[in-house]
Amino acid sequence: MSYSGAIKAKEARESLGRALAALQEDPNIPPDVLAVAQNIAKAVGALFEAERASSELDGKASVKNALGSLSQTLALLQDVRGQHGGIQTATETIAKAMSVLFPLTTVPSRAPSAPPPAAIPNAGPAPIPLSRPAAPPVPATTLDDGIARERFEANLGATTESNFYVGFSGEISQGGVFCATYNILPKGTAVRMLITLPGNLSTEVNGHVRFVRDPMDMTSDSEPGMGIGFDGLTAESRDLILRFIRKRPPMFYDE
Repeated sequence: MSYSGAIKAKEARESLGRALAALQEDPNIPPDVLAVAQNIAKAVGALFEAERASSELDGKASVKNALGSLSQTLALLQDVRGQHGGIQTATETIAKAMSVLFPLTTVPSRAPSAPPPAAIPNAGPAPIPLSRPAAPPVPATTLDDGIARERFEANLGATTESNFYVGFSGEISQGGVFCATYNILPKGTAVRMLITLPGNLSTEVNGHVRFVRDPMDMTSDSEPGMGIGFDGLTAESRDLILRFIRKRPPMFYDE
């Protein structure tokens, strides 16, 4: 059995390979551009693994790894200071490749079906599952902007399910934080979020709930939680977030 997305993975890999070649044409490639090229190379390697994957789960995991490297690349491209002819080509190519790859990650993974369990005679009626109690509401706080915002804390680390995310622009201030949680706020809720990072670093930002992943959605293999989009970032918060992104690739979220 081969991965059903292998053809699209190959299409994206080949286009990224051309973008990588465009970046490497200059023998005096600046260090910041070189870092971008290395991330593209990682994505190319992950997509090659997707092409050769023998299962849907392995192929999908490789595509997600590639998207992570590409999301990180787009974010880093926003701060590339050196002038290089291949930057614009690379940016456009990465965005196109991500538009091809992202739909592959949203298809539910299907595990091999197992035969139904044999009926047990006289087993009696099936037990009624207990419902999960609703989380208590978080008190809203009206801040200087006059908007009542729910207080929320997001703890991000090297291996947490919670992570920053970016879109096709790659600009982190237009992205946000995916918070893996069962305490999900309604879509559109205004939030004042405390983001804690490794090294006892933290920053507070305003945002709103942009998307949710329902914990009761049995068709999804993604972690339940919500994506909180930034309502703008201060220069200090943006720099702190970019320092984290250089170490850990952000997620990709398409509106």
